[in-house]
Amino acid sequence: MEAPTFDDISRVVYNGLVRLEVTGGVPTWEAMPGALHNGVVDDIRQSLTRLNIDNADCGCHHIADTYIQFTPHLLRRPDIALFCTRPPRPDGAITNLVPGAVIEVLSAGYEQKDRDAVALYLAAGVLDVILFDPRSGVAERHQHEQPNLTARVPVRWRLNMNCQIEIPAVV
Repeated sequence: MEAPTFDDISRVVYNGLVRLEVTGGVPTWEAMPGALHNGVVDDIRQSLTRLNIDNADCGCHHIADTYIQFTPHLLRRPDIALFCTRPPRPDGAITNLVPGAVIEVLSAGYEQKDRDAVALYLAAGVLDVILFDPRSGVAERHQHEQPNLTARVPVRWRLNMNCQIEIPAVV
């Protein structure tokens, strides 16, 4: 069976309350996120800053909840994707451009699908993958061939693409 395409998924979720993704060639779905999840995504996006280190030429552009075709078997909607250059705005999935970092805010009952995607994101070329569980207040940072970091929030990390992220405590 061939992995679903963006058009296939679009037809299924049109006006629905679910979002579908393809992780490792397997379609997965989840209910649309609630206020806790969306508020945390907004807080993190507002914290993102560009660092002017070593003449870094990265704009730290970010986009939320947008389909990205990482590989033929990885079509995902990361909660936040960061790019050095402004990402294109197609009327569909972003293709042929891998973000430098991906941030996933874990939703209750759907944590495993985001955890399963970490290795696939890294294999696709993402430099930093951050998972944040707002209920436990724990953030995890995953990088290719580096030890994973775990921290309680608030936490501030300098990403490999010379952007700074702050994950605030949830109030």
